[in-house]
Amino acid sequence: MADLHQLLKIMIEKGASDLHITTGSPPQYRIDGRLTPLNMPQLTATETKRLCYSVLTDLQRHIFEEENELDLSFGVKGLARFRANIFRQRGAVAGPSA
Repeated sequence: MADLHQLLKIMIEKGASDLHITTGSPPQYRIDGRLTPLNMPQLTATETKRLCYSVLTDLQRHIFEEENELDLSFGVKGLARFRANIFRQRGAVAGPSA
């Protein structure tokens, strides 16, 4: 399973505007307005949580666990800055990033 930084790097290389991380489907990129799934297995609830939590600080984790939604921005050194919305969807953690 790829880590979030790898998925974001591929997103930039493909010219995608968004990355969608949802339990029960593979990671998907929005390219020219259309969702395009990566050729990889569907994500489990554990994998989506790991991917989304990988960019959160302890304070952000606490806020997310209290409110079940969090808007944030973060940088990946040598790549770019990203905005994200992490939320609960059908009881699992999900998060599109742009």
